[in-house]
Amino acid sequence: MGQDAAAALVLASSSATRLRVLRGAGIDPEVIASNVPETFEAGLGTAAAVEVLAERKASAVASQRPGALVLGCDSLLDVDQVAFGKPVSAEHARRMWQQLSGREATLCTGHCLIDGRTGRRLRAVARTVVRFAEPTRRELAAYLASGEPLAMAGAFSIDGRGAPFVAGIDGDPTNVLGLSLPLLRRMLADLGVAITDLWGTPARADRAGWGHARRT
Repeated sequence: MGQDAAAALVLASSSATRLRVLRGAGIDPEVIASNVPETFEAGLGTAAAVEVLAERKASAVASQRPGALVLGCDSLLDVDQVAFGKPVSAEHARRMWQQLSGREATLCTGHCLIDGRTGRRLRAVARTVVRFAEPTRRELAAYLASGEPLAMAGAFSIDGRGAPFVAGIDGDPTNVLGLSLPLLRRMLADLGVAITDLWGTPARADRAGWGHARRT
């Protein structure tokens, strides 16, 4: 796709974290929020749900940018086959952490890549196992009071203030931030696009920082 590819990639998400992940990898996409409902059919498994939501986001934005590559993503935390999205309140986040403390769960991120030139669309799900620490009551209260977990699927992050409460992960760390770079590379290759074709200006150290923001 050559030098025009970077301008042609559209991220169908308002997530600052996803944008940072892409920029850290040398890709500076156009950003268009999909503004679609993040609801899904009852009984749908976590992996299936994020795949559906990712395609919904990508489809909504692809209609606005014909001819572009459009990427939609959505993340949910799978806990005992139950999908944890963003908590609706601090109390809801506290209840989530009561179930997560000292346990493992799987962060699932659905990806949908639509090639507006050909009409092809690819869907895939990345999975990363997250091992949670056991924050004390005081630590958890302080974390909830920070407001950070209210903006995060599963009420946690691996970068901001939540990082000390994640004991480790098994798998791709960028997936836990809401966009799996290894998976994106494979999906692009399936469309005949090398991820290096999307590189723009060289990534700088200050742009590559993940920071902490919304992952939905």
